[in-house]
Amino acid sequence: MQTINFRNKLHLYRYKIILLAGLLIPFNISAQYREKENLPNYDNELIHYGFYIGGHMASMKVKYNQAYMSNRFDSLHSVIPLESPGFTVGFIVNLRLAQYLDFRVLPGVGLYQYTLNYNTFDQAAPQVFQGKKEAFYAELPLLFKYKSQRRGNFRAYLIGGVKPSFEVSGKRPEEINEDVLLINTFNMALEFGFGVDIYYKLFKFSPEIRFSRGFSNALFDRQNSYSSPINELVTNSVSIYLQFQ
Repeated sequence: MQTINFRNKLHLYRYKIILLAGLLIPFNISAQYREKENLPNYDNELIHYGFYIGGHMASMKVKYNQAYMSNRFDSLHSVIPLESPGFTVGFIVNLRLAQYLDFRVLPGVGLYQYTLNYNTFDQAAPQVFQGKKEAFYAELPLLFKYKSQRRGNFRAYLIGGVKPSFEVSGKRPEEINEDVLLINTFNMALEFGFGVDIYYKLFKFSPEIRFSRGFSNALFDRQNSYSSPINELVTNSVSIYLQFQ
C-alpha cells in the first residue's frame, strides 16, 4: 500500500515539475531574446538606405463602354483580364518622422505584363484572342509606414501611399500602327500593405505584402478591335517584397 502511495506521489511531483518547466522556459527564452537584441539604436537614426527585390501578379479591371453594353458588338461575348507574373527591383530611402511613423521613397523599375482574353459568340468555332502589353516601368512609390512597438528583434507595420509609374521601354502608343492593345505610358495607383521588420546583427530584413490599385484610366484613347468595347482599364497587382536596409 505504501509503495502505491509513493508511486502516486512520484507521478504527481513529476507532473508538477513538467508544468513548472513549461511555464519557466518561455520566460527564459524571452529573457535571452531581450539580452540579444540586435541593432538597438537603429530606429533612432533619421535616414536609412537600402534596396529591395519583389515579385508580383498583375491584372486589369475592365469597364465596358455604352456601345458594347447596348449589344452593338454582337460577335464579342466578353473581355476577361488574366493575371501575369512580373518582378520589381529598386532602392529604399527611409525618413523617420516620429517614433512610430516613417516616410519612404522607393525608386525602382518593374517588368509588367497585362493580358486580356477576348471571347467570341461563334458557337460553331468559338475563338479566344488576346491583347497583351509587356513593358518596363520606372516607379516612384511614396509611402507612409506606421510601425508597432518593437518586440525583441521583430516589429510589425502597415504601409500605404501612392505609386506613379512611367513606361521606359518600347514605342509610345501614338507611334504604333499595328492593331494591338494600347496602354498609357503613365499610370497612378494607390498602394497599401503590411510587413514585418526583422533585426539582424548587421542589417534589417523586411518581408512585405503590398496591394496596388490604379485610379487613372490606363487605356490609351484609340479605337481599334482591342479597345472598341472598353471604356476604362484599371491596373491591379499583388506584390511580395524582400527589403534589406
